[in-house]
Amino acid sequence: MSRPQSRQIRTWGAIGFWGGVAGALSAALLILYPAEVPLERFSYPFRGIGFTIAQMFFAIHHLTMVLVVVGLLRSASGRSRLAAGGLIVAIVGLILLSMLEIVVLTAADAVVGDPLFDTMSSLFGVPMMLIAIGLVSGGIGILRAGVWRGRERALPVILGAYVIVGVIPALFGPNWLGRVAIGIWCLLFAAQGWILWRGSLSQSEVE
Repeated sequence: MSRPQSRQIRTWGAIGFWGGVAGALSAALLILYPAEVPLERFSYPFRGIGFTIAQMFFAIHHLTMVLVVVGLLRSASGRSRLAAGGLIVAIVGLILLSMLEIVVLTAADAVVGDPLFDTMSSLFGVPMMLIAIGLVSGGIGILRAGVWRGRERALPVILGAYVIVGVIPALFGPNWLGRVAIGIWCLLFAAQGWILWRGSLSQSEVE
């Protein structure tokens, strides 16, 4: 990897790190913010412009996560087709998730039981599974590629596995539990961004 590429990857990592931190803070805000609408409403806890601002933030936030995965693809996949293929699937999932955050603005006034509420809620399952499967398979490919050494090489697998064992189950529980799970996931992405940013790799080119 050339030095210009290294600087670019570190920039992506820095953006991903701060994006992950901002995502975790937003999860805390959603838990603590005084509700303006009933829990049954899709826009909970916001109404009107507050919900729009939140969804725009989430859409942008997911794109910072894309940069982290692109950084992994460029720096850690080596010649592994499994790593490259899995990470590309994860990127597609994150882009779809970002787009969906905007689409669901149409369901702001929907309530539990409305067809629109149910449809929009169910749509999130598609990108989340793509992200999970992509990161797990891509992470396994990274482990096999051997480009990275040390404990940080296992983090991509953890990022994907946590979606399956942490985020998705929590979303079926109380609202606050889902926010906590998402906040932890954002912090894991922040950690991955930090590794890319600070060059904590076992490659002489980025040390």
